[in-house]
Amino acid sequence: MPSEPGAANAPIVLPLTEMGKATGQWTLTLHPFHLALADAPGAQPYVFPRELLMKSVILMEGTRAFVVEQPRKTMFKLTPAGVTALADWIGKPFLAAFYLKRRFSWILPWAILWVAGSLLSVVPTASGGASPHFDATGFTLGLILVGAWAFAKWRPHPVLFLVDSVWFSWVAVNLTFMVVQGRSKGWLVLVVLLSWMAVTGLKHFFRFRRTKIEFEIK
Repeated sequence: MPSEPGAANAPIVLPLTEMGKATGQWTLTLHPFHLALADAPGAQPYVFPRELLMKSVILMEGTRAFVVEQPRKTMFKLTPAGVTALADWIGKPFLAAFYLKRRFSWILPWAILWVAGSLLSVVPTASGGASPHFDATGFTLGLILVGAWAFAKWRPHPVLFLVDSVWFSWVAVNLTFMVVQGRSKGWLVLVVLLSWMAVTGLKHFFRFRRTKIEFEIK
């Protein structure tokens, strides 16, 4: 079974089920340099080169979905074995780069908010209230995320999954303590989100920790 892009192995045929339809005999054939999607045995297939991976054709591992944007948007369901085979065909370096870019593309706004919030804490209030106090912890946390984002963009490495996992875990634990000390329980919703981010980051780290990310997903 191919595990890296360009592996020269015999084609692998995977069964697919079109979501929302009970009938159909779709198959996805994994060739060394392209995918072939057919709606019936012997039918003319739709061909997708590797360059379209995670662009026009997307593997969603968590839900076992395979999404095709062209010629029409269609969503298929893969078997567990099919997900594993397709992920192996795509290759860990590509998947690691894809997940890292997707994760850090929206982590940057978090970092900016933390840095901005810590700097705003030193701005005096118009009413002349309490003296401004610089939030050094928040500022440092924000800078850590900014730095991690920069590395993810220009020097991607699997350890960055662990960095942001620890970051989200630390914030989730501290926010939980604040709720225990009397802060609104509504903050627990954010704690759940932060915890989920920490767990997924840890899973990605252990999965890709020995993977060398040699390219950037455009």
